[in-house]
Formats: sequence, C-alpha cells, structure tokens
Amino acid sequence: MDILFLQNIWFEFLGTMSLLSSIQEAGFAPGLSIGSTRKLMADVSRHRPRIVAFSCVTGIQGWALGLARSIKHDIDPGIRILMGGPHPTFFPEILREHPVLDYICLGEGEGAVIDLLRAGGDPEAVTAVENLHVRTGRQVYENPVRPLIPDLDTLPFMNRELPYQYKMLRGNPVKRMITGRGCPNACSFCFNHSAMKLYRGKGQYVRKRSVEHVLEEIDRLQHAYPVQTIRFEDDLFGVDRAWLLDFCEKYPGRFTIPFISSMRADAIDDEIARALKGAGCFNVVIGVESGDERIRNALLKKRITDDQLKRAAALLHENGINFCTTNILGLPGERFQDALKTVQFTLDMKPAFTWCSVFQPYPRTELGSYVIEKGLVDALNVDDIEPNYHSGSLLKQPDIHRCVNLHKFFYVVFNHPRLLLFIKPLTRLPTNPIFLLIHRISFLFIYTKRWNITLGRAVREALKTSGFTRKIDVESQEIL
Repeated sequence: MDILFLQNIWFEFLGTMSLLSSIQEAGFAPGLSIGSTRKLMADVSRHRPRIVAFSCVTGIQGWALGLARSIKHDIDPGIRILMGGPHPTFFPEILREHPVLDYICLGEGEGAVIDLLRAGGDPEAVTAVENLHVRTGRQVYENPVRPLIPDLDTLPFMNRELPYQYKMLRGNPVKRMITGRGCPNACSFCFNHSAMKLYRGKGQYVRKRSVEHVLEEIDRLQHAYPVQTIRFEDDLFGVDRAWLLDFCEKYPGRFTIPFISSMRADAIDDEIARALKGAGCFNVVIGVESGDERIRNALLKKRITDDQLKRAAALLHENGINFCTTNILGLPGERFQDALKTVQFTLDMKPAFTWCSVFQPYPRTELGSYVIEKGLVDALNVDDIEPNYHSGSLLKQPDIHRCVNLHKFFYVVFNHPRLLLFIKPLTRLPTNPIFLLIHRISFLFIYTKRWNITLGRAVREALKTSGFTRKIDVESQEIL
C-alpha cells in the first residue's frame, strides 16, 4: 500500500475521498482506515504503507500527532507522516514544531499528493513539490501553492468504495457531495479570507463543476448505494445563480431524491424559491448567525439585513420549502439581551429546523484577532481549541455564561417558545451536566429532522463522531 489515510471520526471526509480517487487514478494504491486507536495501529502494522496521512481540522491535530508518534515508535520509524486539511493549511508552523511530521499539505492536495508518491524516495523531487512543506533531517522546505484546479470536472468522482467498506457510512441514507469549491464572502469568523489570500494570483477561487458532471455522479451514486437524501456540502451551494437554475431544471427530470443545500438570504427571490421547490429541495440552510443586525454585519461581516432574511423566509414559506437557520451564541461583545434577540429572530422566521453553536475564536481569523485585541481571551492557543462548538466558551466578558447556558436550551425554546419565560432565570445558574444533557437530547431530535434521518441513526452518529465531544485525550488518543 502506498498511502493509508487514518481517521477516528465516522464521517465522510469529502476531501479525503477526492484524494483517494485521484491517487487511484494515477496508478497508486491508497487505503482508508476508520476506527479506534487500536484498530488504526493494527491496520498500519498490517499494511505497512509508505505514507500515513491525516486530514485535520483545528481541534483534532493533537490526536493525529499522538497517533503519528505511536506509529513511528511502535511500528516503523521509516513510515512517513503527512498531514493535510484546514489545520496545517492555516497553521503551517506545525511541521517545524512537531518533528514527527514529515510533510504537510497546504490547500488543494490532489496534485501535491500524487507528485509526492511519484517522487518516491528521491529527496530532491520531494522537496520541490508545490503545496508541500517538507522536513528532511533538520531542514524544512516550504514550497508555494500551485494554481487552483481550474476545471473541477477533470477530477475523478469521489472514491466511495473505501469509506463505504464500513457499514456505518455505507448504510447512511444521507449521502454527501460537493458541486464546487470556494466561497466569495469574507465573514470575520471564517478562515475563507485566509484561503483567498493564500491563493491570490493562483486562479479563480470560486469554481463550480458542470451540472452534467454533478448529475452523472448522482446517477452512479444512486445505482451503487442506498441514498434517501443528498446533502450538498459546498461552502455555498447557491453561489452561481445561472448554474443553480440550470441544475434545478435538469435535476427532477432524472431524480426524485430530495436534497439539502445552502443559500444566502440575499440570493433567494421568487424565481429561485420556485426552482428549488420544483427540483425537490428538502431543506435550505441559511446563515443568520446573530439576530442583531449590527452584530451580524459590523462584527461578523455577513452583509445580510434583517429585511433580506425575513423576505427569504417568507418566499420559502410561500413555496412550501423547509429551511434551517444557523446561529451563534456567545459572540464577542454579545450581552444576554443580544442572545435573546437571536432566539426571538429565529422564532419569528419560523424555520422548520435550526442549528446553534457556541462561538469559537479561531486564531488567524479576523474575529480571532479581534478577541485578542480586545482582551476577551487570556490567550488564544490553537491547541486549546476544542474539536466541537457545542460546549463552552473561551471568552472573558459579561454575560458569557448566561449566553452559553441559553445555547443549551436553544432547541428546547425552538420547539416550545413559551418555556423561555422559565429558562431565562435558569441561565443565571452555573453551567452544569444537566444543562449539557438537555442540550444533547434536544439536539438529537432537531438533528433527525434537519438531516432527514431516524432517531436511532442520529444517536449512532452522535456516539461515533466528534459532534458531542468535550475534548480530545491526547494520551489515550481516543475521542471522549
């Protein structure tokens, strides 16, 4: 085996799936192992790959580094370790700080990983691969990123055979896809502005696959695996109006599978709403974030007004389309009354589903820099970031514990608004395990509705993913 990807989260990593298919098309032998640390170590020992690879978002890098050390120490020090994904892309110093890593990949990895495999043991060739930072002994080579892939249709369809060797993923009635890459917006809480800076002058940042290419992948998917709902995981599904209208016109002629998509409120008009309805859209996800327009636009830089959100909600209601609002509580400078406005604004929009997280101040985002500048955190160490955003807050500001407590009752209030009167005084109490339990249980019920799955499926996903985790125990390398 040439390269083995490891993950301990039972989830379709679409980036990894794209890499697997490109590697296979190039004539190399990739593998994927998902499970506990014991299983992953056993698989590495059995397959003895040339390279072990991790795809890391911020929050799971500690687990990956710990497992990498075990592989080098207990199995074979000659196995090379590659880390890709958002975390090394935005925190490339991880290679210099952790000698266990041999390579990190920044940005789009298809070409870089193939070039790495083709280089074999040639040090000169490896150290010149664009998108890679490479360690050779004490020397680190930092190569620039290559141009963005201009035509996404040139990439092979995602490899589903390897992740779907696992019944947990194969049997999921919700199958995930992407139709494009990149987002044109620069919300202050997102890494997108950093990604655009990384690729400045390297090609068109926002790209869409052709409609026909997407439809062909769906056709192959439905004939090979059980699929009840398609969940488009694009940064922003409705980023191209002409593309979206073309897709909505052609999709129902070939498929009856309902799908979930994401839209900006200012992109929804009557024509778009009717097109989505006609295509069989099950759920439109709309980012509200804060119910306070000033916070939403001055702080978060969403550039979405209350009127635009209300208009989009009205159009979706008129056309009989379910929609979900996404919200954040515990934002910098947010007082309890501001958090209540978010709750009330969500209730006024009358979405079919909702989603709420606790704000996480990621370093090297605009809002991460803001909380440091304003002294709202004692320190912002990337290794202190939790792998989920459903638990606590790092911010030091008035009302923060009340806002975090309100988050624990968000779904309860969404389903039973009259209970807000009794919940308000509860938010003054210290955060406790009972509040967390209430959140976890109410979350499960909203999760089943939002993603069109059974409660049993939701419970299994919660137990096997990091969505409910509190922290990562690096010593045991297991997600708790």
